[in-house]
Amino acid sequence: MLHKAIKSFWDDRRGYVIALTLISMPLLLGFSLLVIDVGRSGNLHTDLQNAVDAMALAGARELDGRDNAIPRAQAAIEKLANSAAFGGGGTGWSLGSNITVAYDAESDATSTVTVRFLTEIPNSDDSPIDLSKVTTDSNLASYAWVVAKDQAMTTIFPLPVGFNRDTINVSAEAVAVYRASACDVTPIFICNPYEPAGNTSETAAEEAAEALHDNFAAGNLYGRQIELHSTSSSNPGPGNFGFLRTPLGNGASELAEALATGNPGTCYTQDNLDTETGAKAGPVEDGVNTRFGFYSSSFNKVNGNYRYRPAQNVRSAQAQSGKGSGSKSCDGYSPVMVGDVVGDPSMAVPLGYGATMNAIGGGKISSSNNWQYGTYWNVAQGTAAPSVSTILDNYSSYPVQGGAGPTQPSAYDVYRYELANPALISHASANGETGAPTISNQCYSGPDLADYTDPAYGDRREIFSAIVNCGYEASVGHLNGHKATRAVAFARMFLTKPAIKESDERYLSLEMIDITGRGGRGTLDEFLREEAELVR
Repeated sequence: MLHKAIKSFWDDRRGYVIALTLISMPLLLGFSLLVIDVGRSGNLHTDLQNAVDAMALAGARELDGRDNAIPRAQAAIEKLANSAAFGGGGTGWSLGSNITVAYDAESDATSTVTVRFLTEIPNSDDSPIDLSKVTTDSNLASYAWVVAKDQAMTTIFPLPVGFNRDTINVSAEAVAVYRASACDVTPIFICNPYEPAGNTSETAAEEAAEALHDNFAAGNLYGRQIELHSTSSSNPGPGNFGFLRTPLGNGASELAEALATGNPGTCYTQDNLDTETGAKAGPVEDGVNTRFGFYSSSFNKVNGNYRYRPAQNVRSAQAQSGKGSGSKSCDGYSPVMVGDVVGDPSMAVPLGYGATMNAIGGGKISSSNNWQYGTYWNVAQGTAAPSVSTILDNYSSYPVQGGAGPTQPSAYDVYRYELANPALISHASANGETGAPTISNQCYSGPDLADYTDPAYGDRREIFSAIVNCGYEASVGHLNGHKATRAVAFARMFLTKPAIKESDERYLSLEMIDITGRGGRGTLDEFLREEAELVR
């Protein structure tokens, strides 16, 4: 009987699932809590990663190469970090609390993130960041590197991390880089005048970029006359200029249109310029010279369109024979000359006249701010030239880092002074030329120029171009079109006279008014689209 009872009990399967469930319940509960902890740590890491991503982007956005770039980047990161909270964190990151990510540039101990600035990073994400690339120099900083310090998250289920520890450390880091694009830029690139001719060295190219910024900041480019020649070659050098591709089309007429209006239909990224090769020197003369009221070739039918209007002041030593009588005096630039020099002190001279020029690659550059300011003023206005302070009190393009100041004003600053005093524009040189553009017949016949004096319309004698280390970029095959050519800066430049034909080339006569990045005066900000991009 007892045997039967025992056997019956042994064979009875009722309640078996409940027994197994009770036995496995602790394991199931522990595993569930483990899954919850893993999910919490993943969510918290995501939140923390979003935080450092945002801070790196905010900091990198300020790294434009100017002297105060790092303090501005630190301020931007502080403002963002100290005003943002992330769910699921808090002291110890215990369940149900929150954390405010903190940053104080003056106190690492009170910061929950560490912020550093880098000159460069490894090409591969698998390579660790070289701490020798950390910099405190605002001029050299290109990357913002933000690392969140380890934050301890209190776990619900302690077994995964050990019986004597109930927290998991969560951290994150991000690296962002500054990117600049320029919009409404004339589709021209000029070669860096400080790059050695025929350069093929990346190191020399970097040194040339530094030399450009150093010399501009020191005032060494103030008032210097630069003569740049066009070239159809795919490897131009100092003294040359070339073209940037526009989405308007690949033909010469489309390029001329973009040069005339200053609107290429795109923004150019500093690290990824697309160059346009081929013999297209003609559009330089045709397109650029509409800015002086000359309408050649296809532009002789657009002289009534405000987009092709001349500047308010176009004094350029233009010959005056037949002007205003219906002749084609506005068909092209025909300056008075003495030999091969544009301008005649007995008749008329352009701004920038008489500078002592030295050869630079394919072009020329004056040795200093040595243009004949007194001669220009006497010819154009018939009086002694105003003092430097008189001109610069109206407008000064001399860089603030330049020290004691210039010995004479630049052609551009004289131009701005004339614009501020209309009687100077209307005064005639000996040959009858004034600064006022001709408004009749085949000259400009569009809306009143007074409608476009607002700074928002810009000055038609200013062009905006990219500056490229042409030698190095050519050596690595980046000037052949459809290649990622890098600009060392964008420049704001003043046309001292119209584009001139010389043999089968054209040349531009310019003064450099401002550059982007270190040493620049900040007047290009309105044309820049500054962005930051996460790279790690």
